[in-house]
Amino acid sequence: MPIFAYPRLFALSLHISKRAMATHSLSTAACLIIGDEVLNGKIRDVNSYTFAKYCFEIGLDLKRVEVISDEEHEIVEAAQRLAKNYDFVVTSGGIGPTHDDITYQSIAKAFNLPLVLHEETVKRMKRLGRRRIDPNDLEAGKAQMRMATLPKGNTTTETDIIYSLENSWVPVVCVASKIYILPGIPQLFNGLLFGLQPHILPRIPASQRKQRLLVATRKAESEMASFLTKLQERVNDKDIKIGSYPHMSAGINTVSIIGKEQYLGYMKGLVKEIEEALEGKEVSVEEEAKLSLR
Repeated sequence: MPIFAYPRLFALSLHISKRAMATHSLSTAACLIIGDEVLNGKIRDVNSYTFAKYCFEIGLDLKRVEVISDEEHEIVEAAQRLAKNYDFVVTSGGIGPTHDDITYQSIAKAFNLPLVLHEETVKRMKRLGRRRIDPNDLEAGKAQMRMATLPKGNTTTETDIIYSLENSWVPVVCVASKIYILPGIPQLFNGLLFGLQPHILPRIPASQRKQRLLVATRKAESEMASFLTKLQERVNDKDIKIGSYPHMSAGINTVSIIGKEQYLGYMKGLVKEIEEALEGKEVSVEEEAKLSLR
């Protein structure tokens, strides 16, 4: 998905204040999927796939994707570890009004922060929320306020509240300048994630951007193995990654060449070499995606 695939969301999110802009540069990323419903097969996780494409497009190196249960100690341990090891960590799931929605409280515990009702989020919820709660239903009102009860730090380095979609009340809560807490609903996850681009793009060096080139061949992977192994050894010093991916129903394998934009000319030379050695043909990302649908 192109970087600015959501131009309207980009425009709407420009209201992010300078106060909210963290300064450390971003290189590595991780994704933490939280939810028993993913682990027990009730729903299929698509958010990590979206996040992986997002990271590739903007120049972040996605290093880890984890799926964990709705258990406090699991969330605490994972949040602390991922924040320590990676620059940009997105969580998905566990935000809602029910008893098993414990992401906010767990991440607050992980970083020794109190949970506080956030008045601006309450105001936005009342103004932009689609569902109106009967004011006489105190239990429902209390449950709804759980979604506006957020980790609270003393500085924006400890916590920051970002409304990356102007037409949504749902905040992105950033903790420790590393952890960005997002909901699990894919449509909302996508919108809030892409709305964060003005917040994070200035912190990603342009030199980190990568390109992916592809060659399709009818050679079997076993026939390609020796050639690709030697090719990988030859390009290691440029941090270029060579991979092969079978499309069994189409009877075709694709060879991918992934590297930084500064080596694009060199990579195009590798494409010609692979085409000749493996009797292949360069294909676009879109063309390769169609092979997987056969």
